[in-house]
Parts: sequence; structure tokens; C-alpha cells
Amino acid sequence: MDIKSQWVIVSKYSEDGLNMNEALENILLDVSKSPDIDGGDLEKASELILMSALKGLDISRVSIWLLQPDKQSMTAARLIDEKQQDKELPVLRKSELPSYFRVLMTERTIIANDARNHPATVELSNGYLEETGVYGMLDVPLRHKGQMIGVMCCESRKPSRRWTSDEVAFVGVLADIYGRAVSASERERFEALLIRQNEQLESMVAERTESLTKALDNFKQAQERLIETEKMAALGKLVAGVAHEVNTPLGVSVTAVTHCEHRLKKLDQGFSNGSISRKQLQTFISDTYEAYQLLTSNLERAATLIQNFKKTAVDQSSFELVNCQLNDYLHALILSLKPVVKKKHVSITIDCDDDIILSTYQGALAQIVTNLVSNTNDHAFVEPDEKHQIEIQTEQKDEGVHFHFRDNGKGMDSETIKNIFEPFFTTSRQTGGSGLGLSIVYNLVTRKLNGEISVQSTPGKGTEFSFFLPDLPK
Repeated sequence: MDIKSQWVIVSKYSEDGLNMNEALENILLDVSKSPDIDGGDLEKASELILMSALKGLDISRVSIWLLQPDKQSMTAARLIDEKQQDKELPVLRKSELPSYFRVLMTERTIIANDARNHPATVELSNGYLEETGVYGMLDVPLRHKGQMIGVMCCESRKPSRRWTSDEVAFVGVLADIYGRAVSASERERFEALLIRQNEQLESMVAERTESLTKALDNFKQAQERLIETEKMAALGKLVAGVAHEVNTPLGVSVTAVTHCEHRLKKLDQGFSNGSISRKQLQTFISDTYEAYQLLTSNLERAATLIQNFKKTAVDQSSFELVNCQLNDYLHALILSLKPVVKKKHVSITIDCDDDIILSTYQGALAQIVTNLVSNTNDHAFVEPDEKHQIEIQTEQKDEGVHFHFRDNGKGMDSETIKNIFEPFFTTSRQTGGSGLGLSIVYNLVTRKLNGEISVQSTPGKGTEFSFFLPDLPK
């Protein structure tokens, strides 16, 4: 099943919610790929981000406010209002808005459906909200290098407007992209400085050469660290986590329903011509019961993912830390994923001792394995073949477990391996690939589970993902 078909199924499951997810995800994908974000021109990047917020949220006013060095006030760096033009941009002072600043300093999102009565924004009702005609506010902190530098303020003039969890997550990702644009702007300044230094090299005396070379080396190291940090930004996790995860149980459910329909047609034919036997009826009942159990469990899983979108896509603390009995858990997980690989005849084997127990976030581990299986099925195996194999092997270590995830697929070249964990990097864009599956795996392994992951592959000889997960303290 292609991604477009799966989104049709998702849209039928929820009349509004998941359609919004797809629309907002497309906007975010366009913004993230825009050269304006990493081009170094913060003004252009700000314009693109704010216009995307207007489009995605269907509002008429949005702005970016920057915190001053003394952290006692904020001034508007960029404001777009399609309805009216502010006579004079105000300065937001902590002394006048103590509650508003207190909430912002905790770096939490302010979700005010009724801003004129919300505890964090009620102080703005004496003038600002009335003058602008604003009723609802969605304010998300802006961060750069781990520090809050300001806030992105989305404002609604509709009295009955309610911010959805999808919209909150959408604006949160835009705020993260703004931080990326700030880094690009800073990098642009560094590069401009480097150019000026290079132009002066020819006129500098010999004794200055050594010091300038050292400065150049230090700059390059700083630039490489900055690029590496940007590669692993939380953008991929926030944008595609739910879409990728919901597609799996829904795909399994559709497969189960199709199987039941096929068996029911055969039973109906047998009943019509009077050739049905007791054994055929018993087989139908057994197969149907098993399929409906699979259908129920996966639909419940999909419903849980949707209902807890904010918790799973934004707050990874929703995963529960448990002592996981790996062998039983991996077998149960792979059993639910077999319909995903059935079309290409992929066999999955697990080599895991019964006594291996890992203290970890079980939900995160499930997402890692699911993404690896799905990615392998989509990219490593082109056509159905009985020889397709996936092997999952585990080794108990003193402080955790080492996992080996191998396939005998088509493999990857060195350039693909170099970019494999980058958000939005994919070799199958034309067939609907989003390029977020392995980015999510990398972030879960290294950040959520404090582990390490690497990949080795040779074209035509398969691929192996190796990752180590330590026992996490409770």
C-alpha cells in the first residue's frame, strides 16, 4: 500500500484531525526544504515561517518577539497582520506583564483559546487585545543553542477558535525551524568574517600566518559541530512520528480485513453450491477469529496513537520505563509486523536468549524496530522473493544489550550511508518516501535511550544496523 492510499484510510478514521496532520506536514516539509531557511538571511527565513503559520493555522496575525539581553522585555522583530497595520509596535515589559513572562520563562507553550481570560495572557487585555481584535493566542518559545531567545505569537480574531494539538505541534516545529534559521544566520556571519580574514592574508606579514591558520581551523570545527547539530534536529521526530506510526497498524488492519473478505467470499461460494465442509467452516472460523483479533489490537493501537498525539509526538516522556523481557517482546512485535512484509515474502528471524532483560522505554524500542522493518521492506527489497531475509540478533552486555539488524537486500552506496540518518533524506521521493523513518530511529536510540547506532552496507550484499541500548536507571 502506498502512502497516498494510507492517508486516505487515515482521513476516513478522523474527519478533521488527520487530514490536518497531512496538510500541516506538507507545509512543514516545504518550509524545511526551502533554501531561505539555511541561506543565512534571517529576514527571509522569518517571512517564510510567519507566512506558513498564517496559511497552516488560517489566521491573519502572527509575529516574532525577541527577548532583550536583560530578559526584562521583548520587542517585535517581525510582524504580519493581514487585517490592519499597527500604529506603533509595543514593547512587552516584564514589569507590566509578570504572569505572561513567568509562564514564558518556564519555556512552555501558552495555549490561550480565550486570551482575554487566560491566566497567562489576561494582562494583555487592557489595550493590546482590544486594539488588535485578538481573542485567541498560541505562543511558542523560540530557542537557540538551548536558550530561549523569544516567542512566536500566533493570534486568532475568531472568538470561538480553539487551538488543536496538531496546531500546537505544528507551531512548535516552526519555532524549531526558526532556531535553525538563526544558526544559519550566525554561520553566515562567521563565513563573512572568514572571507574578510582570507582577503587580508596576502597583506599580512609572515608572523601572522600561524595565528590566522589556527583561527581558520577553529572556525571549521565550530562549523562542523553546528551542521551536525542541525542534522539531528527534532524536526523529523515532531513532523512524521504520528504519520509513520499510525500507518503501520492501519496497514495491518487493512490487510486483516482484506483477508477476511477473501475467506468470506470462498465460504459464500461453497455455501451457494453446497460444497462446504465442516473442516472448511472450522478453518474459516479460526482464520477469521485470528484476523479479527489482529484487527482489534491494531485499531486500538492506532486509536491510542491518535488520542495521545501530543504526548507521543512532542513529549517523549509518555514512554514507560520497564524491565523488558526481550525475546517474548520482540517475537510479539514481529508477529504484528508480518503483514507489512508479507507482500514481498520477507522472512524475519530473531536470535535472542530467553533470559535477556533490558531496562528501557518499551514504546521507543517498538518504534525503532518497526521503523527498521518498514524501511528495510520498502528500500532493501525491490521485488517479492522467497530469499528475502531479516535477522535480529541480540547480545547481552554488562551494562545493556547490543542489537544487530541485518538484511540480505540490495545494500547502499557510501553516499547514501553518509546521509542515511538525515531528516528528509530519501532515495524514493518519487514513490512517496518522506525520509524521516531512520531519522526517528537515530533520535530515539541516541537521545531517548542514551545509546549508539551505526550502519554498514555494501551494494548487492545487504545492510546491517548495529545499535547498543544501555540499561536505563529507574
